Amino acid sequence: MSELEKNTEHMDGKNKARKKKRKKRIPLIAAVLIVVIFAGYFAVSSAVAKNTPVPVNTIKASRGTVEETISTSGKVNSEQSKTYYAPVGATITEMNISLGDVVTEGQQLVVFDTSELESQKAKADLDASASANSYRSTQYQSDKNQSEYNEAVIGLDELKVLAAQQEQYVQGLNYDLEDDIQSKKEDLQDWLGKLNLELEIQNNKLAAQMDENAREGIQEVIQNLNESIRQTTNEINDLSMSDEMKEKQRIIDAEQKKLDDMNEEISRREGKESSSEAGIVDPYAKQQQADTMQSAQIAAEEAAENLEKGQEGVKAEFGGIVTKIATMSSSANASAGGGLLEGATVAEGTELFTIESNRQVKVDISVTKYDLPKIAVGQKADITIADQQYEGEVTKINKVAADNSQGSPVVGVEIHINDPDSDIYLGVEAQVVIHTASAEDVITLPVEIVNTDRNGDFCYVVENGIVTMRRIATGISSDTDVEVTEGLEEGDQVVYDMTGTVTEGMSVTAVPADLETDAILETAQPETEQHDETETAQTEIGTAD
Repeated sequence: MSELEKNTEHMDGKNKARKKKRKKRIPLIAAVLIVVIFAGYFAVSSAVAKNTPVPVNTIKASRGTVEETISTSGKVNSEQSKTYYAPVGATITEMNISLGDVVTEGQQLVVFDTSELESQKAKADLDASASANSYRSTQYQSDKNQSEYNEAVIGLDELKVLAAQQEQYVQGLNYDLEDDIQSKKEDLQDWLGKLNLELEIQNNKLAAQMDENAREGIQEVIQNLNESIRQTTNEINDLSMSDEMKEKQRIIDAEQKKLDDMNEEISRREGKESSSEAGIVDPYAKQQQADTMQSAQIAAEEAAENLEKGQEGVKAEFGGIVTKIATMSSSANASAGGGLLEGATVAEGTELFTIESNRQVKVDISVTKYDLPKIAVGQKADITIADQQYEGEVTKINKVAADNSQGSPVVGVEIHINDPDSDIYLGVEAQVVIHTASAEDVITLPVEIVNTDRNGDFCYVVENGIVTMRRIATGISSDTDVEVTEGLEEGDQVVYDMTGTVTEGMSVTAVPADLETDAILETAQPETEQHDETETAQTEIGTAD
């Protein structure tokens, strides 16, 4: 779209808005205009013919107050709505509401039969107790086995080391004893060999000796040798029974006893280690048992909560109106009006009914793109509902537009009603006047004498008896006045011409306009006509379906 087309569309929009405002005023002065048009026409024709200044109505640019408003209509809705669902699966024994009923905060609305819930809770408690006792028993036995295992293995490795060392020590003592015995045996055998050798020598001497005395002496020697040989042989045979060897053996036996005790303790501990280790619950099984116990406990808590919910039933969380009662899928459980019946069994989460507050209420309106820039959260509003007046405030402006019934995009706006009373009905139409802006002590003009073309707003002023176009910048506007922010000074003579006969460059004589006459004529209109005009203006200014 070209810039020229954009400017043209913008000016057309502004002209349409101003024309809508003027429609309210134009019928009010219709009678005067008819007279003024004809009189003006003949006066201008005569003056032009005579080349004399034409008298024109003017008003002085003066300071005043302008308040901009948007008039529209909307629907009264609740700001607080709650749909209630069955808190438990149970049978409804009482349901004391109907569609459109007014309920109060805390009012009992639904009562349930809790006998089944009580049974479920008792069973869940027993399951939780059994699971907890099983877990504790398993944990006790596991802890006991763990203690025995710890007792068995603590110091076991050190004991095995000591036993090994003791075994080596006993083995060393045995080796020492064997060495001593062997050494002693060798000495005795060596001695025995010498005795046998000497015996052989003496026997040879005895065989060769003929002297009887000498033989007796030899025989005595041989006898002594044989005795020594016998004794030595006995010593060799009974070498381990000597006192020295017996003492060493006693020491060995004592150390062997220590070794045997150590080995027995090691064997006992290893057996305890093996048996107790098998009874220790591994961390994963322990966690599984703990989870099972916790699950049973949760189930018991849920059963207790469900019983408590069932005993409490359903109460109104806030005061309001019953706007919907759900319908059961089974016709046997549905009333003629489509609501739930006493005696119906519902599952947890089944929709029951909806309550909307009539103390927290709003009016929902829709605004077009032309009025949207004027709307802001916090603006005050006057609300009329069935001839009752209320004060309100803009609380929300939607950020997403939606198409109305004509297909035009509109934006939803919520207006909170400050002090609602019992005369408010949800869903009815409300008339709304939003106070969008105001300006005090500013230069103002009647909206009907402000013109617009593709270059912007302008009016005609009288300067030195000549009509001159004056470009102006405008601010906010009401139904009757518009704020002039640039282009006029206080006291400027602005042409108040509704005939269209005054043109730029004309020589004129300024005649102060009598606006009070217009006001009198407006007041004199039939009541039905004023009502029609007001309704038309409200429909045209800033409203959309």
